Amino acid sequence: MAKGIKPPKPKKCRVCSEKFSPRNSLQTVCSPKCAIHLTNQLSDRKQKRQEKAERAAWNKRKADVKPLSHWMNMTQRAFNDYIRARDGEICISCGRTMAIAYHAGHYRTTAAASQLRFNEDNVHSQCSACNTHHSGNIGPYRINLIEKIGLHRVVALESNNNPHRYTREELDAIRARYRALLRELIKQREAV
Repeated sequence: MAKGIKPPKPKKCRVCSEKFSPRNSLQTVCSPKCAIHLTNQLSDRKQKRQEKAERAAWNKRKADVKPLSHWMNMTQRAFNDYIRARDGEICISCGRTMAIAYHAGHYRTTAAASQLRFNEDNVHSQCSACNTHHSGNIGPYRINLIEKIGLHRVVALESNNNPHRYTREELDAIRARYRALLRELIKQREAV
């Protein structure tokens, strides 16, 4: 060896973990067999990363061609799940607690006031009979809603006529918010 040059320190092989003396500072494996094994591992990892990126790109392309109504329905489902969990099994219109099914009933319908679709003051737990067969049973709904949130907030709902068009990004944010609120609500109830 030349004067002043130190031999490389022993290293641990990246494949078999054996100690070896490398010939240069870039050598990371002890033998050609380990080098082949390491190369195969690295190419497998690279291929898996590439496949994952391709799947993500494919899923993004699929999501991009779905209509806004798809995202609206997904968001409405998450919002309704939260409302039913928040209010429990009691109908705001008739007060029934032993119904077959409960819906998230809108005080002002989504057709009449789509801007209030995701407004928590506008949506409450309602038995399926009142929501479906009695067109929301609005008379008792309004009376009980005034008791629940106050006349001022009910009047604010009734006078809100500002149209709103939701974007996909906005719907994604709303859906994420209500999923998180639902998880938190369930966690709080389990802790009690």
